[in-house]
This record gives sequence, C-alpha cells and structure tokens, in this order.
Amino acid sequence: MISIPLLLTALACAAASPASAPEARGPGDEVTSPENHLGRPLGQDRTLADWGEVSSYFQHLAEESSRVLVEKVGVTTQGRDFLLATISSEDNLARLEELKGHAALLADPRGATDEAIEAAIEEGRVFLFVSCAMHATECAGSQFAMGFAHRLATSEDEPWRSAREECVVLLTPTLNPDGLDQVTEWYRENVDTPYEATELLELYQHYTGHDNNRDWFMLTQAETRIVTGLLYETWHPQVFWDVHQQGGSRERFFVPPFRDPLNPNLDSAIIASIDALGSRALLDLTREDYSGVATGVSFDMWWNGGNRNVPVRHNIIGLLTEAASARLATPVFLPRAELRAPNGLGEYAPSHRFPKPWPGGWWRIADIIDYELAFGRSLLASLTRERRTWLRGAVDASLRAIRAGEEDVPRGWILPSDNRDPGAVARLVDVLLASGVELSVSESEVRADGRSWSAGSIVIERGQPYGAHVKDLFDVQRYPGHESPYDTAGWTLPFLLGVRRVEAMEPPVGELRAVSSVEEALRGFAGDPRVATTEDALMSVHDSTTWPAIWDGLADGKRYTLGEVGQNAGLVFDAGGDDDGVIAGLPRVGLYSPWRGSIDEGWTRWVFDTERVPYVRVRNENLRAGALADFLDVLVIPSISSRRLDEGRAPGTVAPEYTRGIESEGAVAIEEFVRGGGTLVTLGSSSAWAIELFGLPLVDVTRREEASGFSCPGSVLRAIPRPHGFTIGLPPSLSAFFSRSSAWRELDEGERAESGYSAESELTTLLEYAPTRLLMSGWIEGESVIAGRSAWVAARHGAGTVHLFGFRPQYRGWSQGTFSLLHRAILLSGDDR
Repeated sequence: MISIPLLLTALACAAASPASAPEARGPGDEVTSPENHLGRPLGQDRTLADWGEVSSYFQHLAEESSRVLVEKVGVTTQGRDFLLATISSEDNLARLEELKGHAALLADPRGATDEAIEAAIEEGRVFLFVSCAMHATECAGSQFAMGFAHRLATSEDEPWRSAREECVVLLTPTLNPDGLDQVTEWYRENVDTPYEATELLELYQHYTGHDNNRDWFMLTQAETRIVTGLLYETWHPQVFWDVHQQGGSRERFFVPPFRDPLNPNLDSAIIASIDALGSRALLDLTREDYSGVATGVSFDMWWNGGNRNVPVRHNIIGLLTEAASARLATPVFLPRAELRAPNGLGEYAPSHRFPKPWPGGWWRIADIIDYELAFGRSLLASLTRERRTWLRGAVDASLRAIRAGEEDVPRGWILPSDNRDPGAVARLVDVLLASGVELSVSESEVRADGRSWSAGSIVIERGQPYGAHVKDLFDVQRYPGHESPYDTAGWTLPFLLGVRRVEAMEPPVGELRAVSSVEEALRGFAGDPRVATTEDALMSVHDSTTWPAIWDGLADGKRYTLGEVGQNAGLVFDAGGDDDGVIAGLPRVGLYSPWRGSIDEGWTRWVFDTERVPYVRVRNENLRAGALADFLDVLVIPSISSRRLDEGRAPGTVAPEYTRGIESEGAVAIEEFVRGGGTLVTLGSSSAWAIELFGLPLVDVTRREEASGFSCPGSVLRAIPRPHGFTIGLPPSLSAFFSRSSAWRELDEGERAESGYSAESELTTLLEYAPTRLLMSGWIEGESVIAGRSAWVAARHGAGTVHLFGFRPQYRGWSQGTFSLLHRAILLSGDDR
C-alpha cells in the first residue's frame, strides 16, 4: 500500500506538470502490479478500491513504465483530480505530438493533399479512448482499468505487445472520481452489516447520479466537459469504448451490434465498423468459453446524449459493453431458473443473438473484470491487425460528412439575431463550440431560400466534419415504428432551449466571420426588441439571463413589481418597486430531498445553483417536525412517486435514522403550510401525491382507462400558455419535455358525486398540451388522450397556492425554455399576485 506522504507527493507532481514523463526503462524492469499495489487481488469479494488507491496506482505506473504517461486534465465537480493515462510504445510516446497531428488531419482533412492523407494513414496510429466507471455503482470498471493498463504496459504476449506498436490507448480510470469515493466509503461503512450493498443516501454524481450519461450534448457537468474537450479538441480518437454494467439477472455481457432502430444521421460505415468489432468480440469470447454474451439486444442507436452516442456523430466508432452486476462487490448466486432472457428475446435459450447462455451460479466483481479484459483483448487485436483500415475509415467518414453538407439538405442553419432569448442562444452556441462545431456570425445581412436575416445572426454551415452532430441536434426527430424507444425519442435542441433556428435549404450567403467564443458570437444579439430598458433598469424575463439577476437583486434587498410593456404585455420587473410590489422580498425556498439519491432532485439543485436560486434542502424529519412557515415560504418537491414520498426507505434496508418518509405527520404539516399562505410546487410524479393530499378534483388522463394505447416515454411536445398573470410574456408555444409525464382534466359533476368530492377549489390551468400538432419531436401513441389537457395547474388552498407540473420543466438540464416556469411558480404566488 502506498504511504500517505508518497501519495501526496505523486498527486502534487501530477498537478504541477501536464504529464508524468519518466526516464526510459527497459522492458524487463519490474513494474508494480495492481495486486501488489492494493495488497489484494483485483476484484476481491467485498472489497472496493477508492480513488486514492486507483489514482496513486496510475501515478506509480507512469513512474515505473516508460510506456505510460499520466496527466491531470481537469478537476471534478467536488474538486478531485481527473486523470488521463496514455499508454503505447516508447517510440510512439516519443512522437506523440506528431501522432496527434495525424489524428487531427484524419478527423478534419479539409485542405490536405492526398499525399498528406496517405502519410497520416501510413505513419499514424489508432487512437483508442477507453472510458471507465462513469456510473460509480458499476464499480468493477476502475479496477478493470488498473488491470488493463498494467497488461498493456508490461505484457509481451499478443495482442498486448503489438497493440503498443499499432495503437495509442487513452484511458480514463473513472469518469466519476467523486462517485467512486462515495460508493466505496458507503460500502466499507456497511459491509458485513445487514445494510451491505444498500443504496446510497445521495446521488453518486453531485447533481446527476446515473444521468451523468445523459449529459453528452448539453455538457452541464465538469466531467462531461473535460472528456468532450479531450475527444474533439485534443486527441481525435478513431475508436471509443465505454465500459458499463447493467442489471444482474439477464445476459452476463452485452457487446454490439445494437438493436434497431438506426438513426439515419449516423454514418453507415461507422455503424458497420461498430458491428464488425462487436461481432468479432462475440466470436473471440465464445471461443474462449465465456458464456452469457449477448448482442443486438436492449440498446439501440437512435438517441443522442450518451457517452458512446455523441462520438458516433463525430465520425468515431462508439462501442458499449455492459456486464451483469453483482451487489457492488458482494457476490450473488443466481440459479438458472431465476435468469431472464436478454431484452428482445423470448426465452433463456441459445439464439443467434445469445449463442451460449450462462448456466447460472456465483457471479462476482472479479468475473466482471475478467469479461471486460477479454473484450479488451479482442478489441486491441482487431485494431492492431488492421490499423490502416481503421485510420482510413476515420478520414473517409469525415469526408462523407463534409460532402453531405455540401450536397444534401439542409445546407446549414441560421440563428436570427432577434431571437427572444439571447441567454438561451448563448447556451446553444457554447455547447456547439465545446463539441468542436464551427460557427460564423454574419457581418452583413444573410440570405437563404429567398429570405434574409439581420446582421449579427449566427450561421452554422453543415459542410464541416461534425456537421452530422449539428444536424442530429437540430433535426426534428421522428422515431420509427411502434415499439417504445430504449431512451429518449426526441431531443431537438433549439426547441428545448427555446431558440428559433432556421433550416437553410440553400447555402446561407452573406459576409460571414468565423467565431471561437460565445462572446464573439452574440455581439450582434439585442434580445427581444419589444422590451425597453430605462434608467430604472427594467429587466425582461424573455431573456433567461435575467432570472439570476432577479435572484441576486432580491438577495441585495431590491423589490420588484409586475408590469406590462408595449402592446404585447411583456413581463418586466422594475428594480425600483413600490411598497405593494409583487415580489416584496427574497422567498425562503426549500427543496425536498429524500434520504436516497433522487435524480430529479439533483437536476433541480443544478438549475437552482446555476441560476442562483437560494434554497435549503428539506428532509423527511424536517417536514414531520411541522411549523414549516417558520423557515419556508416555498416548498418544491421534485418528481418522486407517491409511495416513496409517503414511506421513504423501508425499515431494515438502511440505518433507522434514514428510514421512513414524509408520512401523515409531514403531509399534514405541508397542508397546513399551504393553507396558511405558503406555496407548494410539485414536479412530475409528485403532483399525484399533492392532488391526493389536497383533494383536488383532477384526474391524470394518462393513467385512466381512457389512456389505453397511449405512450410517450421521452419526446418534445408543444404546450400553450393560457392568459394569466403567471404567463404574461411567454411565447405563444412552449416546448415541454414529456417523459412518462401527466396530463389532467377536472372531474365532471358525475365523477365528483360518485367520489363524494364536495370541496370548492380554485383551479387555474396555466399551461395546456396543444390541442393540435402536439408532437414536436420524437414519438407518441394516442396523442388525442392528452391533447388540450392541463400541463401546469395552479390551485388555491386557503391562503396559499399549489403549483402542479405534469412534466418536469427542468428536465435533465435540457429544457431551458421551460426553466422560467419554475421561477414564476416560486416567485409569483400569494395574495397580491
């Protein structure tokens, strides 16, 4: 085990220089194995390695082997070092900058001669990027990374020896160092107790938990941005391998090909390459007697936003493996009778997609590492045997993407400079630039398709290497077939952000200037021209950048009034304010946080922190204590099921202080809080709990008999604001992300009589799902079930207000166009609204 002083010295050295470059050592010199470093076997039962152990091993490996470089490439959300290991032969590492130049040319061959391209193919090396342990509870990945790196650096067997010559491997030991430490610490605390391998109290990624693999086009998290920069700015790898685990009751190991449907924006040869590498791995693992390997099940190639999905849209071969999980590091015994067929297969039996079922038995974290190492051997062998094939495939894919942008439609996109929300445009520009996309600003009027747009408009030409990535983000998705999608069906980014984008069927014409920063891109954006600014500093909520300013102003003691500007009744806030202003002070906001990781709670915290909303986290015991008005004006409950809200974690599953939920005691306290003048805001699933608590005469039509045949697991729908003080200044239509969400109608008189409901309620629908042309992007069946139904309802209860959202307005940090609804619900409630 490494000593603490030596560990601190190693980490300090990593931070002080970009890479550890040891003196050359001979191949016979002793290099510490992971087992010797840890003092135990890799994958030992009931034992996990924390980030200090993993990171210090990679520092040792770099110190002891001239075939390994380790560098600190960033800092995680909670302040840990994010490391990248580069592993190859001594000769390749000595000319690493030259090899990076070859990879960059193959990724973007514009302007290069045929001779230069051929030289890059002949002299270049395959760059393989391996990402491990993004999901910290999938805890074999970081130990696999240690074993994989050691073998690649030291073994003289094949394919390891040839792989060092023909490839450069870029390895992130974990994409989530923060989560690795959280999971390891929690597991160590509970191992050999009744709570061994129990669920954590918090998300293992500070804001996103498991959704850190849904962030790869929106780039909200520090870790996502670090890897994105490595992929599209620094290294330009040709192959990407994302190492994951899944549930434990089906196949032992998933390898590509993926199941249908196939996104039409993906390069066909890249898809064929994924299929070829996965199929060869299926052959190699089966020949080596690894049973339970499945292919063509569960995971599709439709949706965008995942760690292996976005690279494919950047002409990179994106591979995913999914190993069956144990209970963290606790072994599990699975009789064959309890095993289930891989998703998409009818029975647990041999098939073309599952040629050799696993017979059942014990399954350990060491087994996971063994399967992953076997896949790594197969992958390196395939890349090594045909190095030139994979390099030529990379440049050919890039050339096809450029040619498609020059010959197919659309030819580009325009973001007009009069977009109503420059803040949302800034966010869109930021994620595109960070993803390697090229943008221009029009210095003069820009024209396309017989129309023109003002100077200052942003132009994105499709004829660039990453044009397919832009097209996939800007397209309206139409998910094919009638089978429910694996994940998201529609994600049209400008819709979600509330940005107007124009598809140009002709090449945009104008005086265009390339830009490389958000500031450069938005110099010509004036915002909504209907909103005036005065010496009183009126601020319009048409611009999403206004909300943080409002919260800052309230914190500084400013008072705001609700007014109207111009004929279109724009919503403005006057920082001067009168004594009877709508917002008289900074509300005390509480966010309900259960004693288990809630992804929706995490995303709500991210929105609040990003937009500078002050809040406190409120636990079950805080609510059961009652007298909520003593410390709260507004309570926000994220999307959590009624059962989890009421019951929380069951006794015996975790230490007693973390069990129980809100229960009747807390529910009564919330009802009294609202009745006395407080505001309750419920998002998604938690709205059903509030409807029952307050006895509101609403039914969710998506969960009634009338909803037979309805399904919408993840798509962009059109929502229409109804005239009201809460909705002043909103656009005529909003994009709401609907993911198994709710839609309501009021009980009719007969239903009220049958249910015995007699209370009078002031219900106001503030936002409804559009009665026609509801689906904007994605997939929906039975849309008439929710068309015209309520999506956001305000209910008066005593002196207070309950805001019910059927969807999640802060969904995954994507739907910025509806963030403002959450701000409005928090700020614009009370007797004087």
